[in-house]
Amino acid sequence: MKKSQFTAVILIALFILTVNIKIYPKLNASIPPIPDQFIADIFPKNNNTNILLLNTSVAITLNATDLINEIGITFKGTYTLFNPENPTNLTINLPFSLCFDVENTTFGVSVNDTLVPFEIVSTAGDALPSMGVNIDFIPAFDFHCPITLITSNLTLLENKTYVVKYQFEGSIHKPLSFRNLFYMIYSSDTAKLWKGNATERVEYKAFGGNPIFGITGNQEILRQVIDITGGKKFICEWNDAQNYTVQIGIRFYGSTPEFIPIELIVSNILGYVAIISVIALWIERRKKKRS
Repeated sequence: MKKSQFTAVILIALFILTVNIKIYPKLNASIPPIPDQFIADIFPKNNNTNILLLNTSVAITLNATDLINEIGITFKGTYTLFNPENPTNLTINLPFSLCFDVENTTFGVSVNDTLVPFEIVSTAGDALPSMGVNIDFIPAFDFHCPITLITSNLTLLENKTYVVKYQFEGSIHKPLSFRNLFYMIYSSDTAKLWKGNATERVEYKAFGGNPIFGITGNQEILRQVIDITGGKKFICEWNDAQNYTVQIGIRFYGSTPEFIPIELIVSNILGYVAIISVIALWIERRKKKRS
């Protein structure tokens, strides 16, 4: 083989190698998957209550600095209620579906800054009706964690305003193990079970990882992303919470996709064939020179 021909073969092989060997891409974030974990607004067990929800203010902090091993979540929710009628005994639930070890998660409930008793119940989603809970939390949802309810029994006096606070703090081990993705939302869907026209504010603070934020629902939501030390803050505010189902989402992807597309496997094989071909031609040429 002439020197010019051999050089051409090498160049062609290198071109094939460059075109076909690809690095596995990140998942396409423009087509978000179905969320699999959530926290939602508080809701009354009695869906026919006349109690007004006036305001919701939620702060969720996520520590994803060690995302491969765990993600820490701190939740603080403040809900302002008003009873316009006679004294009412009411059971209130805050629902969430997070893959917590509930026994190692700290919880707290207070009313007008006074701690009140509460109960933690975790169950599968289809078991809720047997518990007297008949609501559809989220229409399209990929459940793989139990649904947990933080339940409190309150007595609300006539013409009184009550500030109810829920909080919890825990961590999820191996948060990317389900599908190489952590995806949770905060949903206002349960706000529609109260009377009134509440204002709502939801704030995420995310440290570490590469968070992706998103919103579905009311297009009039005021939103902003703010850079903070070590992370990002995402704030959403809107009115008439009872009239919209708003979902505020946050996602963290792993470093590789959930699966390796077959075309990537084939193209990489072609690249390896090109390498082997170049080496074989080189060896053959050396043999001819020696002979």
